[in-house]
Amino acid sequence: MNTHFANCDRCGKAILYGNAFVSISRYVEQIEFSIARNRIETQPIDAVTIITICAACGNVFDETTFRKILKNSLLTDQC
Repeated sequence: MNTHFANCDRCGKAILYGNAFVSISRYVEQIEFSIARNRIETQPIDAVTIITICAACGNVFDETTFRKILKNSLLTDQC
């Protein structure tokens, strides 16, 4: 059985099945209200993993740091 899942995009270390890792993904979703079910539903349209990093590299950055990096990058680029 193959135990290799991916390589860390930061350090290159092998990420094996069963190992913890951090990933950043891009999701395109559509939110609707279902009258029949009387609830809000999210319909996935597309999902792509942007970056996968091992737990050691991922733990260097906390959620706030990732958020700042992404917001600063995205808000300074022109659409």
